[in-house]
Order: sequence, then C-alpha cells, then structure tokens
Amino acid sequence: MKKTDLIIDNKEYKDVYVAESFFERFKGLMFVPEQKSFNLLIKKCNSIHTCFMKFNIDVYCLDKDFNVVKKYTNVKPFRFILPVKNTYHILEIPNDNV
Repeated sequence: MKKTDLIIDNKEYKDVYVAESFFERFKGLMFVPEQKSFNLLIKKCNSIHTCFMKFNIDVYCLDKDFNVVKKYTNVKPFRFILPVKNTYHILEIPNDNV
C-alpha cells in the first residue's frame, strides 16, 4: 500500500496508508494487532464494519474533496457503519482512548 499525508478537520495525519485495490479495501485493519495499527484511508468506500478488529477506531466519512461529512468516535470492534450520503472515502484512525 502507498502512503500519503492528509489534513482532516485542521489536524495533520502523516503516513496514512491508502487502500485502493479490492484486497486492500477488503482487509482494511482486520486482524491487525493494536501495537501494529496504522491510519488507513479507504478510497471509493461509503460504509465499513469493524469485524475482527482488535481495537477501537475513529472514523471520518469524507466527500470527493476530502471534507468531513460525518465523524464517528471510538467505534468498537464488531460494529457496522451503514452507507453515509455524499461519502466517497473513509479514514480509519486507531483510537488511543480505549
């Protein structure tokens, strides 16, 4: 996966992995140990699940221009975020406040 830097809600995220292929988008952060977690941008995506994840995440639903449409905080494993209107990308950030 390639990496990029993003500024979302006036906060800079460095070394964000970008999931573009089917497999990268499918796997996401599933089965990743918490100590090896990373920020993940899932392109062309408007809903997610946190099944088989081992830590909580913050989720940013982003429009085509990477503006925040909706934010979910402290999403626990085995939860679902249904499609959000006008969302084209999703940013997953491991939550340190578990």
